[in-house]
Amino acid sequence: MDTILCEIAKNRMERDFNEALKRLGLYVTEIHFDDSEGLSVVLEISAYDQNLFCA
Repeated sequence: MDTILCEIAKNRMERDFNEALKRLGLYVTEIHFDDSEGLSVVLEISAYDQNLFCA
């Protein structure tokens, strides 16, 4: 699935997700596609501040 169209979609998704997650102090560290059981998008997310907690 590594085509130029895939890379364009991945870059656009990363930008959009980062914009949406910024308010929560999070950002996308990796995006990849998994087509083993249909098409899935897998996100790896990290925090800008390591002292975040869930309330």
